[in-house]
Amino acid sequence: MKPAQFDAIAKLISSREPTKSAARRVLVDGSAPVDAAREFDISRQSVGNTVARFKAAEDTILTAYKPIEKSA
Repeated sequence: MKPAQFDAIAKLISSREPTKSAARRVLVDGSAPVDAAREFDISRQSVGNTVARFKAAEDTILTAYKPIEKSA
């Protein structure tokens, strides 16, 4: 995920610190969730839940902007 995409999704889902920064490490920087959890002193479950929220929001956005196929 690109930084601008992450920032837009974070704003839309009202993500808060420190889980937001941990999710950024995973989704933008490519860190392992366990490493992000350790860095920000939060549970792996919190990181996993936040990453899942970001991915779900991204999927919703991408689906909404997918071109509509027209029948012949």
